[in-house]
Formats: sequence, structure tokens, C-alpha cells
Amino acid sequence: MQITTIILAGGLSKRMGTDKALLELGGKTLLERAITLCKPLSSELLISSNSDLHAGFNYPIIKDEVKDCGPIGGIYSGLKQSNFDWNLVLSVDAAFVDALFLQFLLKNTGDFDAVVPFSEKGGEPLIALYNRSCISKMEKLIENGEYKMHNLLKSVNTNWVDAQEYLNKNKRLFANLNRPEDLESSKL
Repeated sequence: MQITTIILAGGLSKRMGTDKALLELGGKTLLERAITLCKPLSSELLISSNSDLHAGFNYPIIKDEVKDCGPIGGIYSGLKQSNFDWNLVLSVDAAFVDALFLQFLLKNTGDFDAVVPFSEKGGEPLIALYNRSCISKMEKLIENGEYKMHNLLKSVNTNWVDAQEYLNKNKRLFANLNRPEDLESSKL
């Protein structure tokens, strides 16, 4: 199956205080880590970002068509630019996602519009798969000022896949690096 990866690197990083995509962990920026992880699985790779600083990674930068609506805006803009039906979406600050888990998600597409992992902590819509069939629903939600991913996932045929087994093996699987202390503790 041919897929596009959309790396969400356009967040405001308010809690971190600096561009998270350019922070280093293990000798690589978070954006480099995401590219390295997703490249072998992808036929196409797009970076959702409003920052020209991300252009140095030699992948297309997709700017938000609709400003200030959060992740749904980045995913929407990425889906519109994608050349393939299925799109792997990965938030750049989800630094501990592994290839085995992404392959698990890819095996669960079926006749769905979205594939979203969940655990006892809830759903993870920013480490998920979205079909281009979601574009029209996203457009309507954005037009109505409804920016929560949960609203989209309620309105499309979503395959909620249980990720608890993977989370048991990789405790940091869904850990996000949102604050300076998150980054520091992940280096230990």
C-alpha cells in the first residue's frame, strides 16, 4: 500500500518555549527522528509546518490553509496535498513511537476513513492514519469552527484499535515532549 506521511511540526510550542521540531534527542532533531522513522514506510513524506526553518529537511512544507485551528488544520492541508489515499499522521513531539507500532496501524485500514490507536489513557489522533475521504468532513468542521479531532473522529468511519499491548512493551510510546522537563527526563 502506498501511503503519504504527514509529520505535524507546525505547533506553537508554547509550553516548550521553542520550536519542538528542532530540539535534539539522541543526537537528532525531533523532526529528523520522525523522518527517519517514517521514511521506510512512506511513498511520500510531507511536513506540516508554517515555519521556513523546516524547509532545510528537503521535504515539501505544507502550510496551513486555515490558520489557528490546531492539528485539524495541519492534517486537512496535508491531506489535500497528498498523492495517496492513506496518510500516516505523526506529531513531531511523539518521539518514542516505533516502526513496529506504525506497521500495526497500517494493517488495520480496511474500509475505514481513519485508524486511531487507543489505550486506557484514551485515543491518540495525532499518531494515526487518515484517508483522503476525510477531507470534506474536515472542511465542514473547520468552516463551523469545530477544531477538535474528536468531532472529526465521531463523524467518520473510525477504526479504534487497541494499542495497550504495544504500550505495555513501550511505556513511552505515546509520551509527548511538551515541556523542557519532558525533554530532560527523556534523555535519562
